[in-house]
Amino acid sequence: MKSFVLLFLTGVCFGQIDYGFNFSKSGSAGFQFLMIEADAISAGLSGASSTINSGSRGSFNNVSSLTGIKQLSISMSNVNWLAGSNLNSAALSIRRGSNVYGLGILSFNISEFEETTVSSPMGTGRKVNAGNNLLGFMIARNFTDKLSLGTSLKYVEELLDNYKYNNFMFDIGSFYKTGFRNLNLAFVFQHLGPDITPVNTKFRSPMLFRLGVSDNIYNNKFLKIKLLFELIHPTDDEDYIIIAQELSIINKLSFRYGNKIGDELFDQSIGLGIIDFNMFYGYKVSIDYSIIFLDYIFDNINMISITLNR
Repeated sequence: MKSFVLLFLTGVCFGQIDYGFNFSKSGSAGFQFLMIEADAISAGLSGASSTINSGSRGSFNNVSSLTGIKQLSISMSNVNWLAGSNLNSAALSIRRGSNVYGLGILSFNISEFEETTVSSPMGTGRKVNAGNNLLGFMIARNFTDKLSLGTSLKYVEELLDNYKYNNFMFDIGSFYKTGFRNLNLAFVFQHLGPDITPVNTKFRSPMLFRLGVSDNIYNNKFLKIKLLFELIHPTDDEDYIIIAQELSIINKLSFRYGNKIGDELFDQSIGLGIIDFNMFYGYKVSIDYSIIFLDYIFDNINMISITLNR
């Protein structure tokens, strides 16, 4: 198994996925709300969370993360995004033996704005609404004590005034404990689906490949420091890498830092997590908070997630 994983990793790193030559791929795919980090753990690490087996909290980045739960997990997140927009997410996962079943919901809303036309560039007085919704069904399985695989089927729709279009997509995710030190690997394919043609304009699905690697560079009973690396290959933009760190104190308090190398807008982020505090009837609550630092054009982005585990 280790030889297979290392061979696959080598092929991914040195294989050429497509031939982009010199033209820009930016803006060639629709449903861009899917590129927003949907939970505060991922946001605090700048997106480098595919190797954190965090249950329902991480299912939007790596569906195999569902296997990180014991019995039941419920997670909810909120972020005030750019230009007055807002993203809300919720995920539920339940374990049945080696299988974990999940349900995920995303809702992206844009503030109502006034319609403008060529003849009325200052506005017609008519208000326009826009937004996106996602409903996903997920399943993941512990095949061994080291290997977990998962997949999800997602219904996605976009609303723009009187227009509405939708699509079906799916994700494939994996999580592998190598057994060497605390080295973990993740391979994830996201948003795989057919092209769509809204209003006679053809768009691709925003397909994405993630390769994640993480290891504990320091580990004792009191303090753990994890280093995370993630390579992101989107089909509609340039490749980029993320380097992040997570510092955990007695597995109850976490501090996070992430940096997207080469990203001019979404550069650095920080996060704080209060992990698994006992509540009632065996339930434990986790609260995660993150800040994404932007340049002077936009305000910094704040995100909060609340998770209930059992």
